[in-house]
Amino acid sequence: MLRIIHRFLLLLDPETAHHCGLRLLQLRQWFLFKVQKKKMLLKMGSLHVVGLPRISFKNRLGLAAGFDKNAEVFASLASFGFGFVEIGTVTPKPQPGNPKPRLWRLPGGALRNQLGFNNLGVEAARRNLLRYRAHVWAVPIFANIGKGVNTPLEEALKDYESAALALTDVVDGFVVNLSSPNTPGLRSLQTETFLDALGKIIPKGFPALVKLAPDLEDEESRKLAAQIGESDHLAGLVLTNTSRALAESLDGAATGGVSGRPLFDRALQCVSLARENLKDKTLVGVGGVSCVAQAKAMRDAGADLVEIYTSFVYQGPRLVRELARALT
Repeated sequence: MLRIIHRFLLLLDPETAHHCGLRLLQLRQWFLFKVQKKKMLLKMGSLHVVGLPRISFKNRLGLAAGFDKNAEVFASLASFGFGFVEIGTVTPKPQPGNPKPRLWRLPGGALRNQLGFNNLGVEAARRNLLRYRAHVWAVPIFANIGKGVNTPLEEALKDYESAALALTDVVDGFVVNLSSPNTPGLRSLQTETFLDALGKIIPKGFPALVKLAPDLEDEESRKLAAQIGESDHLAGLVLTNTSRALAESLDGAATGGVSGRPLFDRALQCVSLARENLKDKTLVGVGGVSCVAQAKAMRDAGADLVEIYTSFVYQGPRLVRELARALT
């Protein structure tokens, strides 16, 4: 049944398919945890990764941010076998994102998006997390937090701080998004100065990973990884986000960023570069992983955890089971 539904969704335009998929996952979530009253994964995982000593995982596979922006279906997603789920990106206040159309399927298993952090705001995400968090408490949940589109860059730190403070009692950690190409000026915050300030505003005791862009120069990536490796406040890196360079080269687009298979080689390279400089901090590899061999390549390059998004959209829950087994 899941396979039939998945094939039908791929016949719709991408954003309509996404919204329909969310509604179906909400229905499944309600049935599993409210009707059947299942308590999922009551047994804690036994896997620990470097840099995150207080968090236990069932396996090393996670769902990247962007799919469950408002924490509406994280429990349903966790039941597919993900070892952890990253919700968001959430911003302090609701925002509609960029005008439609803003999501396109590309040949070769890729997506181009220019969504622009469309979400219902941090308070809505918090309410949704509270509704189902107890049912999947053994599955770590990370919140991807971002700057509001109307927030001046000089006040961006306040947005990250307020979003983090609102979610401390309902998530296990944070991913600080500095790398979306769809919020004007955001990528300019990928600096040593901002990382230093960022580490000081994350609530004590909560791991915070920083998500960087694949389009940074290698030397700049090394510098930032080395800084996080020395940081007393930041737990590690998530590499990578969507690529503006690929949007231009593959789709001739002046906006948006590309995810999916064409991103894999660059994402793998970014992970390898970072591992050399990150010391004993956590490294999450994401970008174009679509099969067991690529997931294992991410691990071999130094990723402690591996995330998927676009390949999950194209291949569905079956891929989750395959990768989760391979990364257990």
